[in-house]
Amino acid sequence: MRRRRALTALGGLGLAGATAALLPGRADAADEVYFQNRGSVEGWDHAYTQKDGVIETVDSPTYKGAHALAATQTYIDETGGYHSEVIKRGAQSVGEDRYYGQAIRLASDWTFHDQNVTFQQWSPEDPEGPWLLMFVIGSTIQFGGSGGIKGTAGSISGLRGTWIRIVTRLKLAGDGQGAFEVWLNGTKTVSRTGITVLPSTSRTIRWSNGIYCTAWRDGTPSGPRTLTVLHDSHRIASTYALAEPAGWA
Repeated sequence: MRRRRALTALGGLGLAGATAALLPGRADAADEVYFQNRGSVEGWDHAYTQKDGVIETVDSPTYKGAHALAATQTYIDETGGYHSEVIKRGAQSVGEDRYYGQAIRLASDWTFHDQNVTFQQWSPEDPEGPWLLMFVIGSTIQFGGSGGIKGTAGSISGLRGTWIRIVTRLKLAGDGQGAFEVWLNGTKTVSRTGITVLPSTSRTIRWSNGIYCTAWRDGTPSGPRTLTVLHDSHRIASTYALAEPAGWA
């Protein structure tokens, strides 16, 4: 894995610009891309690591384009948080319907184990707190959190060493007007519509991407002590077609 630049200090920033401009990709006024990142630490609102974690831009392997984002955590025989992630603030407000797309890659020798390895999460902002996490556990991608939305998005047993495309739809609304849907490699695997989807402590949510070894907070690894998740082609858009990484030029 060819590395270009890394962020390793707890609480380190190193990001230029707190907001992302609207990006090209509109089909009409209703179809637009609100944020995108082509696999770089730069361009996010915030980045940070805990303990010996690393969040960095690498030149290979990539999904599309020149770069990918590599998030690594190493267990150092102590409890507490093990995050390495980048954050897009103000990703969505209550009443909005958004699609979040990206591609992730696990190493070909990744060991499937029984502990949660989160690669993306959505959190309320004011006040903040955990709400909806998406993670690898065993040979599946699952989701869950305090928001009450939980389940399995699909199996990835034969997908180690490949780029896995994931698109997640969140329609933030109460009174049974919300929606949560997931596509894996172009196939819709989860569809829950006509439900309440609300971050109870805030009117806005942020989107975090990287790695969070949640089981290490209070326990020891059941798998390897160093884990890396690669990310590429992040987008927040108004439609599935625009968020789907396979559709990027």
